[in-house]
Amino acid sequence: MLPGGVQYQDSLRRDYDFRPLTGEVEMGLAEAVARARDLPGQVTLALQATLAHVGGRLPDTAVIDGMSVGDRQFLMTRLAGVLGLDQVWLTASCRHCGESFDFPLNYAQLPVKEAGSGFPGAHISTAQGMLTLRVPNGMDQRVVLGIAGLQLARQTLAKRCVTAWDGGNLSSLELNAGQVAAIEAALESVAPEIATEVMAPCPECGANNRVGIDPYFCLSRVSQDLFADVHRLASRYHWSEAEILALPRWRRQRYLALIDRSRGMTQ
Repeated sequence: MLPGGVQYQDSLRRDYDFRPLTGEVEMGLAEAVARARDLPGQVTLALQATLAHVGGRLPDTAVIDGMSVGDRQFLMTRLAGVLGLDQVWLTASCRHCGESFDFPLNYAQLPVKEAGSGFPGAHISTAQGMLTLRVPNGMDQRVVLGIAGLQLARQTLAKRCVTAWDGGNLSSLELNAGQVAAIEAALESVAPEIATEVMAPCPECGANNRVGIDPYFCLSRVSQDLFADVHRLASRYHWSEAEILALPRWRRQRYLALIDRSRGMTQ
């Protein structure tokens, strides 16, 4: 279940399903990663390529871009599991003794904060009037990504997340630093989140280290071996690319293992 959810037919839906993992899906994922110009775009295209539905809706661009950042990050960690990348070893440098060390991580076990009451909206009262808010989404990420300067990016994001203002026209709304901070706090209280930091002990000195975790990790590990797999299977069995890509991943790997066995490469 999504920690937040998407609106569908006047209700908040939290269900989702990934498509069965075939070569066609993997190829679509690889093409999505290669085609997008930025990380938010990669996430949108990757989820479009791999989701069967989200909240009963087809995963078109508007739906995926409109999902909360927390839900998008959650789905990317679950996609890692679909791709067999949920259990990984990562490398960090100890902030106490300076030694590098490896530690295991299971993406499926990262702590998740469920959406708060009122999700995806919130309200705050300001000297200028009542503001109605919504949590940041994928499209907001894409817009803010191109803004130079943290302060301007925060102001832009905060204003994008204001959906109504009872003090006037939204186009004339100006937010000061205090109001931006208040908007951020209100949205943080209702937005779903997935942990992006873990504590990892250094085996050299025993000290705990707070290590940042990339929820989009699997994008950097999209199989570069897919074309090699197609080449090997086509060369051996003379199947077309379409026939090979239509195979479920487990069947493709089974045939590859049989090829290796016939060449004396495995027991």
